[in-house]
Amino acid sequence: MNRLTKYFLIVLLALAGIALVWMLVLAVTSSSREQFFANGGYDAFVPANPGTTEKASQVMAFEPSRAIFHFFVVTILAGAIIINLLWFNGAARPLARWGCCGALALILYVEQWPANGSYLDYYSPAQVYADNTVMQRLRADIGRPRVAFLTRAGFYNNWLSLLLPYYDIDSIDIPAASRPSPDYMTFFGAVDRVPLRKWELCSVKYILGPEDGGLQSFKQQGCDKFVTVALEFDTPYGKQALFECSRALPRALVLHRWEIIADPDKLLTRLTDPQFDPHSTLLIEADPGIAADASAPPSTTVGIMEFKPMRVSLKTSLKSPGILMLNDRYDVGWSATVDGAPAKILRANFIMRAVTLPAGDHRVVFTFSAPASSLLITQAIWAAIVLGLVATGVSALRRRN
Repeated sequence: MNRLTKYFLIVLLALAGIALVWMLVLAVTSSSREQFFANGGYDAFVPANPGTTEKASQVMAFEPSRAIFHFFVVTILAGAIIINLLWFNGAARPLARWGCCGALALILYVEQWPANGSYLDYYSPAQVYADNTVMQRLRADIGRPRVAFLTRAGFYNNWLSLLLPYYDIDSIDIPAASRPSPDYMTFFGAVDRVPLRKWELCSVKYILGPEDGGLQSFKQQGCDKFVTVALEFDTPYGKQALFECSRALPRALVLHRWEIIADPDKLLTRLTDPQFDPHSTLLIEADPGIAADASAPPSTTVGIMEFKPMRVSLKTSLKSPGILMLNDRYDVGWSATVDGAPAKILRANFIMRAVTLPAGDHRVVFTFSAPASSLLITQAIWAAIVLGLVATGVSALRRRN
């Protein structure tokens, strides 16, 4: 046995030992994991398997054990074949070497087959992106309100990841956010404790989820007076509902009263205060440079002319000066113009963006452009790639000559 084979055998035995210990730990803690998922409410939102009567918490508690068992079996079988190849070290007949390679491929294929059946579902594009009454109701609202999900179980995860982007419908939920910004984490860390205030501040007019579970949740949170069933629909997962939140702020709004709070912590505290009314008062961190008109109404509506990922165009008509707030996140990459002239963007309600407006008719345009540093890095990378390809081509031509 050569040195490489010995080292591989040691690593293989170590991995098998770790897998065995891990399986033992998972077996001992299975009941506690099942209780953890049950307390998390998974059984309330995900129906039990009609064939096996298994609850969602039982299935989720068992999955890690099955995964480690697969890892153990594949490690032992594949490792034995690789050791066989290393032992031959090229001295065996081609039929033996190719037979070992074929056996390894067969093991990997057979191991992946149950994983494929358990974790992957196949749908035709027409089925995935099929229109329905819920999408039609959401598209009919011209104010660009956001949608929130009470659960991502069942078909809801596909709706969030595929269907909403396909129909250009905005959601407060994000399928994946590996590195959220600090202000994002701070803001939602504060408002997540009060769901109604979060939906209100973030223009979440519609909420999707199981009808019975949703109504029960709203009642427990004390917001059932403001959240009602807008649309019911039946699914294999039971009766679902599109709920409508009457407290949601418009996506864009002009407010004629504001409070200046320079301390971000105090601003967040004020923002989540039940006595604070975001429909009539705006919280900003710096002096806007205009004076509020006490005789003006609390707010003025804003029309959305264009709404694209990197460009938003709005119009409004004001009888008094005010601050137009767009309920989208503030970022240094955004710039704004008011009637074609550059305008300063203010931070409003901690994380949103806003501009000041005098009385009169106005058109406000927000435009996003990537920072120059990001563009320089991208250009440098592409330049390095092009130079590398050119150098490789020149070197190849020289070798050929």
